[in-house]
Amino acid sequence: MRHTLQQDQGVQNGFTLVELLAVLAILCALGVLVLPAYQSQVLTARRGLARLELLKIMTQQEQYFLNHLKYADSLTQLGFPAHPYALTRDGNVAPASATDSIYLIGLDATSRSYIVTASPTDRQREDTGCQVMSIESNGIRHSSGTYATQECW
Repeated sequence: MRHTLQQDQGVQNGFTLVELLAVLAILCALGVLVLPAYQSQVLTARRGLARLELLKIMTQQEQYFLNHLKYADSLTQLGFPAHPYALTRDGNVAPASATDSIYLIGLDATSRSYIVTASPTDRQREDTGCQVMSIESNGIRHSSGTYATQECW
């Protein structure tokens, strides 16, 4: 009787349970190391969206001042849908009650000065380094949180 080589050596296909557990342990360890860094980058990127929104409003306020010789009292005068309004995760403007908001954008203005603020909402509140960010009509920037204003702006 002839046996094939494969039958004689008892070759098996597939993975053992130990090999599978070792791969899962490695994947879990990588996930534990990578996930916090990823989440931090998401918070930082969203903070960038808020900075851009504040600068956009500042530009619109200056244009409004050139046209009317005073600053707009509310964001709706500048063409935004609400006062205040929400900034969503994808950078869109939405009503303040939006469920996917990351910042609430507000404006406090007089005829000669203003301050625009971005207050974190939902998961963005986890960005403890830079909480509320704001910019005044004279260009002075502020932020609350554990980071210096320069790091947030």
